[in-house]
Amino acid sequence: MSNGLSVLERKIEDLFKEEPFDQVDEELFKWLIFSYFQKGNGIKNLNSLDFERFKEKLAVLVDAIYQWHQERKDLEKT
Repeated sequence: MSNGLSVLERKIEDLFKEEPFDQVDEELFKWLIFSYFQKGNGIKNLNSLDFERFKEKLAVLVDAIYQWHQERKDLEKT
């Protein structure tokens, strides 16, 4: 570890450099907090192959969640 920081801490520093956060960083930070403190600890049990599968499926899921919210937003306009 460089500078006494974990890999996660270094990534957080890289991703969230300056405040105020823009809209993307705000949302990403919410996902980080949810994963870190609430529901993300099961990831430690995945082997490297399962972790790759998880990342692929997560990308598909995030896309579907985004599309779902867009559909709901469009319905609210009508």
